[in-house]
Amino acid sequence: MNEFPNKVAKLCIEKYNALKKTGKPTDIEWTILSGILLKTECGSLSVVSLATGTKCLGESELVKTTRCEKGCRLSDSHAEVLTRRAFLRYLYDQIDIVLSGSRSKILFLNKENKLEIYPNVSFHFFSSQSPCGDCSIFPKDNIEEECPAKIRKITCADKDKLTLELHGNDKNSDIYRTGAKCLKIEKLQDPKLPGVDYHITGPLRTKPGRGDPTLSLSCSDKMAKWNMIGVQGSLLSLLISQIKLESITIGGGCPFSLEAMERGLCKRFSSKLHVPKIFQADIAFAQRKGGKRINPCPSSIIWCAVRKSDIEIAVQGRKQGATKKRKGHNLLVSKRALLETCLKICDKYKNIKTDISHPKKITYYDCKRWSVQYQSAWKQLKKEFFSSWPDKPLYLQDFIL
Repeated sequence: MNEFPNKVAKLCIEKYNALKKTGKPTDIEWTILSGILLKTECGSLSVVSLATGTKCLGESELVKTTRCEKGCRLSDSHAEVLTRRAFLRYLYDQIDIVLSGSRSKILFLNKENKLEIYPNVSFHFFSSQSPCGDCSIFPKDNIEEECPAKIRKITCADKDKLTLELHGNDKNSDIYRTGAKCLKIEKLQDPKLPGVDYHITGPLRTKPGRGDPTLSLSCSDKMAKWNMIGVQGSLLSLLISQIKLESITIGGGCPFSLEAMERGLCKRFSSKLHVPKIFQADIAFAQRKGGKRINPCPSSIIWCAVRKSDIEIAVQGRKQGATKKRKGHNLLVSKRALLETCLKICDKYKNIKTDISHPKKITYYDCKRWSVQYQSAWKQLKKEFFSSWPDKPLYLQDFIL
């Protein structure tokens, strides 16, 4: 039964172990490992993006971002988010391969001269632990699907009639905690009472910073968005169609609840939403939290299977070695770098059928607006399920190349 998730975990951990030691945790540090794998038409499985990370920049730190740093600094360096960013790089590289006349494992040009994903290609997600936020909230004595729930839940079938339900009243019970905090705009907040009454489930949450509130939503919330609208984002939607993850595997040796995962990614919003296949592997990531590993690793590793493949190391949202005073090359997964890659492809291949025709100076924000279909779908999702999802501050998106 666990053959597929074990293979997913094994491939990601083997790829991580094969990378050089730079950026990896020390003996007393822990980190989270995430990856995206490609399953080809012939059934072969391979890792195409990989990342580690546990950190997030607070809002006050982002406000201090200098003009030349706009679009260069990563606000969210959790592994799940970084591996998706690395995956975007991989997709751009595959697009370039196809448009240059070579064969790609995942894409082809159809008769209308549009890029299309091969029908039997699929993508699969791995993370060494459950995503922070809603997916991580479940009873400590209930890690199996069949066990009765004993935590407060918000039923979200009708977002205007949120109700609080308490299942069980065992005073000795407790739940796994998440550092992610309910958005202030949410109608209901965590009671923070002892035991099972510490959290509620359902609301959108922001990730914790070092005592500084962040603007980054929890990985549970971001992955729920990807599940509904795809992982490709707005810029890539100008070039390719929606890409959804077929399965999600959580590493062994960590708290896990299938019920909480399904709720956090889909069911807290609507029972009608697509539920990806969700597994827990038997294989555990050695550098996960626990034992002597008590401190989160401050750095992140980012890798993807592009033609000039190499790892990037990020510290405090910057490429390792770069500071405000000492400028380095931008991270290739930053907003600025991905915008540059997108526009270069559109310029290089004028024959490709897209709706974009950009001037020389265009902001990142305006370029995203061109993705009309994606923006329309996201607007509808916000109306139906993500009404409290905050808009990104314009000062983080009004940069030009």
